Amino acid sequence: MRKKICSPQICGSTFALAVLVMLGSAPGLAQTPSHNTESQAAAHMRGLNNSLLRLHGQMQQARPNDVRLLRSQAASVIAQRAAALSKLIQSNPRTALSFAFSPELLADLASKFPDSSTLLESQATVSGPVEHWIVDNADKTSRSLFHMNASGRVLNLYFAGPEPNLKTGDVVQATGVVVGSEMAVSVSNTVQSSAAPMRWPTLAFFLFSVVFSVPALGLNIGRTRERMLAILKQFAIYGLVFAVFVSGSTPIYAQNPCSTTGVQKVAVLLVTFPAFTIPSNVTPQNVYDMFFSTTGPSLDGYWREASYGQTSATGNVFGWYTLDLSYANCLALDSLRDAAIAAAANAGVPIQNYSRIFIVTPDFGCGWTGVAGGLCKTLSSPNGSFVASTSYLDASWQRSQIEGAGNAAHEGGHNFGLGHAQLRTFATEPLGPLGATGTLTEYGDPFSDMSCSNIGHYAAPHEAEMLGWMPAANYQTVQTGGSYTIAPLELSSAGPQALKVQRGTGNAGYYLWVEYRQPIGYDSLFTFLVPAGALIHYEDSTTGSHTQLLNFPSDTALMPGASWSDPYSDLSLSVVSATSTGLTVNVNYSGSVPCTHANPSVSITPLDPSTYPGGGAGYTATITNNDSAGCSASTFTPSSSQPAGWTPAFSASSIALSPGQSGSLTMTQTPSAGTAPGTYSVTTSASNLSYLGSATGNLTVVSAPSLSVTAYVPSSSYTRKNTVPITATVLSGGTPASGASITFTLTTASGKTVTQSATAASRGTVTWNYKLGPNAPTGTYSVSAQASVSSTTGAAATQSAISNSVNFTVQ
Repeated sequence: MRKKICSPQICGSTFALAVLVMLGSAPGLAQTPSHNTESQAAAHMRGLNNSLLRLHGQMQQARPNDVRLLRSQAASVIAQRAAALSKLIQSNPRTALSFAFSPELLADLASKFPDSSTLLESQATVSGPVEHWIVDNADKTSRSLFHMNASGRVLNLYFAGPEPNLKTGDVVQATGVVVGSEMAVSVSNTVQSSAAPMRWPTLAFFLFSVVFSVPALGLNIGRTRERMLAILKQFAIYGLVFAVFVSGSTPIYAQNPCSTTGVQKVAVLLVTFPAFTIPSNVTPQNVYDMFFSTTGPSLDGYWREASYGQTSATGNVFGWYTLDLSYANCLALDSLRDAAIAAAANAGVPIQNYSRIFIVTPDFGCGWTGVAGGLCKTLSSPNGSFVASTSYLDASWQRSQIEGAGNAAHEGGHNFGLGHAQLRTFATEPLGPLGATGTLTEYGDPFSDMSCSNIGHYAAPHEAEMLGWMPAANYQTVQTGGSYTIAPLELSSAGPQALKVQRGTGNAGYYLWVEYRQPIGYDSLFTFLVPAGALIHYEDSTTGSHTQLLNFPSDTALMPGASWSDPYSDLSLSVVSATSTGLTVNVNYSGSVPCTHANPSVSITPLDPSTYPGGGAGYTATITNNDSAGCSASTFTPSSSQPAGWTPAFSASSIALSPGQSGSLTMTQTPSAGTAPGTYSVTTSASNLSYLGSATGNLTVVSAPSLSVTAYVPSSSYTRKNTVPITATVLSGGTPASGASITFTLTTASGKTVTQSATAASRGTVTWNYKLGPNAPTGTYSVSAQASVSSTTGAAATQSAISNSVNFTVQ
């Protein structure tokens, strides 16, 4: 593979990433080594969990005089734990989910430490519109940040699985763990997409069409209905007129009204802050050249060439404007945007006439080179609201015209909805099994400006399907074998410029995009050579808004004379020739899929259940057979690793799965009776011969509260026909055990045994009114009570206790 060369400019993340604090360990907290090797942040989180669980255990047995001290100690640990879990959500949401306590345990902790309860995490399902931000950092790190407005509460969403392809304005339902304003999302779904909103013109035109088509349908309408029809016609006309009037204003639902084609009206706002030094090399004129020059690299020139003349940029550079110092911080980009727009508008700029806003600032310490605020949204200005996208550029990184143009095209691409140009690799092959994610390198495709701003053309999947720059006739979906020739991507052509090759017979949704590059136009400005072969990108359900270059053995590209056969389908490709005018590729579907074994995939839920020592906790383990379709069914054997002395059990000793099939087993982990409170690592595996997959989670062991039950009879002597009130009081950890199951056992003077079952009320008490009959034997009676309490921490264990024995006589 040719070494990746990346300019030291845009290579990004989200604006919140710039303000994340490095994960660290809190001093003075005991830490239990994990069962598996884990990161420092995870080990720190485990130590904090264990410290809090030990205090919780002491609270279970605490005397009243000890409660205040324990709550004070817990307050410090809970605060440190909340900060660590918040940071872990931002850096590794799946690991954060594996250290979050179960809802039952959280409720118990909140009752024991009420003053600190607001710092505990919560398990929640929320919904609301999202905003998608991308920050490109100077250290070549990148991350998307999704803000959700959930009923007035703004949450930052971090996804434990593959990042969903969400756009600004999408309405999303998310389930996961919330700490403060940070949420680790385990499951999400899009409730409403911003891509296809219902607008007034559409609604009115639909109504207009339906109403005026009724007579044409030949319906027999009476006089009353005719009047109603006339009214509806008038309503439709008024609605259509109103729709025309408001068609340029804000739609009913959030949407992206900014097209990816046509003239993009760009306003570049140069803003600074008191006491900040403006870089001497950044002037309104050279920034103008970066965006609009016709004689050198520019955003306008790049978009014109890459879109084959369908998209261009026009506009101007305004400023410098000096803003209030309060906007020069990493957490106030919304405020900075609004202040910059207000400054420009107050200076006479007709800002509402622009749909693409770029804000250039001096470096104020956030670490990013550029930030994209996602798709268009409604913005405010002193002259009224308008719809536009927003990007930010750090002036320190606009060091040359080509660098500035590349940065603008990168952030502008994000504003078009494009993700980064990634590299997708697998262990030994260019492609792994269908459905396998492989390893993603965020800026791994150096041939696209959506990598590190090398100002190369956006890759074919971006230009064809996301931007609409490549006509349908210029990219061909291939599902049958044959010889295909494509023109270089840089040239406007009447014929195909890209192939979208289905990955094997019947595998709809899995595609290899074949494109061909030549050192033409902006692609000739690379600091390295474009390989004279087929660049191949992969697309499946996880690709989303990104493009993902595959790594072929020679020079990244599949070179002339080289062939590749997919180990997991019946597809094979060979490059016949590559000239200055085109690349010829042979595509073959053999109809016979080879048998290629692969490691299975394993997942477990929940990631961190709770139990008492000696009590079992259950998991669902899901196993997926990743063998190619040419293989027969395989039998997978489950196994697990856990602390010594624990007892694991599976619902079945094996599971047979066909290629591509998933199946589930139940795994139960039972900690030994002497297990100390703590969060312990548990790994579940599945194997077939030498092929192995595994998933790691945790199990939190909680100290069982002391359970006591006391029986009481108010008098020592009763006569026949009286009622004896027998009361039992149950305490768990010193607090009333509401809902405890109680069984009274009474032995009469004649030796007969009578039982009665009941449930404890809110104060942990229950009274059995035992009626003495007229012939009740006289003498001494004895009564006791047995109480049992099911776990409130999600554990399967049940505690029980027997009361004192109380005697009374019947005369």
